[in-house]
Amino acid sequence: MEGTLTAQLAAFNQVYKDMDDLYHEYARKWGMSDAAMWILYFIQESDTPKTQKELCDEWCYSRQTVNSALKNMESKGLIRFACAEGNRKNKQILLTEEGQELSDRVIRPLVEAELAALDSLGEAGRGELLLRLKQYLSMLHRGVESL
Repeated sequence: MEGTLTAQLAAFNQVYKDMDDLYHEYARKWGMSDAAMWILYFIQESDTPKTQKELCDEWCYSRQTVNSALKNMESKGLIRFACAEGNRKNKQILLTEEGQELSDRVIRPLVEAELAALDSLGEAGRGELLLRLKQYLSMLHRGVESL
């Protein structure tokens, strides 16, 4: 049993790495860093403008990584910053027209591919996948917290 469990963990980790590699290569195909692609994704898929702090918190990126990517994106004219109403300190990240065009070319097709992949699992398969991943993550949290 232990050998099988170890092999399954290795297979799971390989799938996770392959998925990470897929996104990395997609970002590279479009001449972006991983952080820039995920920031663009985050902005595109958010219903409301977000701040740098919210981006760091929700995506678990370091402030340094996000700040560097945002500065690069701003220098390329992809994003701009605007003061949030009632809060001049935390600036919202907004796409420029050029940034929106890039997002439409890069992020929308990616989201559509993700949705098609999930759709191919069927409703029951999606539910099972999400349930099992949440269970795994919950148990992993417990295990790591006890270390």
